[in-house]
Amino acid sequence: MWWRRQLASVKLLGRCFSAAASGEQTRLGIIGVPFAKGQGKQGVELAPDLLRESNLRQVLQSSDERLLITDYGNLHYAVDESLLQQQRQHYYHIRNYADFMACNLALIEQVQVMLQQNAQFLTIGGDHAIGFGSVAGHLQHTPNLSLVWIDAHADINLHNTSQSGNIHGMPVSFLLRELRNTWQHAALDKVAPNCLSKDQLVYIGLRDIDPYEAFILNKFGIRYYAMDSIDRMGVPKVIEMTLDALDTQNKIHVSFDIDALDSNVAPCTGTAVRAGLTLREGISIVEALRDTKRVQGMDIVEINPKLGTPQDVRTTVDSALEILKSMFGYRRSGARHYSNLDTGILGHEQ
Repeated sequence: MWWRRQLASVKLLGRCFSAAASGEQTRLGIIGVPFAKGQGKQGVELAPDLLRESNLRQVLQSSDERLLITDYGNLHYAVDESLLQQQRQHYYHIRNYADFMACNLALIEQVQVMLQQNAQFLTIGGDHAIGFGSVAGHLQHTPNLSLVWIDAHADINLHNTSQSGNIHGMPVSFLLRELRNTWQHAALDKVAPNCLSKDQLVYIGLRDIDPYEAFILNKFGIRYYAMDSIDRMGVPKVIEMTLDALDTQNKIHVSFDIDALDSNVAPCTGTAVRAGLTLREGISIVEALRDTKRVQGMDIVEINPKLGTPQDVRTTVDSALEILKSMFGYRRSGARHYSNLDTGILGHEQ
């Protein structure tokens, strides 16, 4: 029930203030995944370093002085013969399947390492194909996990339903327990035995859903809030319904495709769709998820600096930084801790 979740949040918020007062630090691990082979447009591989060059670390730490950041650099991977054989025999109609699997297998391992050393992690793509490895790695460390997929697209195509063969439109289908048997030759039970239940997945921002994706979403009763629902109900109600749907004992993974935002505020992305979330709506959504104190992992993907003008690139990067700093500590209502301030400036209390 909504009121029970609110009561739990109030109790948790009290613990949070106590932690802040004691100066408790939060460790955040960051990994860049410059993977561009899930679709056909080069440029997304530049995004991890571009965000770093745009002062990502400073932006995050200025939002919350207690944030202790470890940057693990960019992910590297190698394609072995077994993956090439899977591609030749079973998934030859999918572009770059072997590279996709090699990258994501490496990411599954890396995410587990980061969570052993940090309270939270951030994965910077790259295209959204990396969502498989980021969430799957999270699931191997934290089996009781809920996923909020914020995107213009559902990314739940199967190898035999995708018209393009672009695997950045398929990562969710690798994650769901109900669809695992459709990837029987990928040996998912061996590489990522823990998978996601359909009732712990919620989409926000959809507005470009393929026919087979719509069929899958409706067949399994997967919750999704497309832009028409958001326009009709408003962001606060969508957030309320999203949080009510998720198990309150679970940690949360947020996978944020920059194309969830309207192209006016995020023009540099490969599959932009008009009439998306405003930047304010995107910030409101991540703030609400952040305030649950249960977000353990996040992805930011599909930023492509090779598309658009220099001003378009700046606009897109600035929007991404606003989303990220809101997730990791920045509050529009003002700071909640003041250890770096001279609090005696007002004089002694009478």
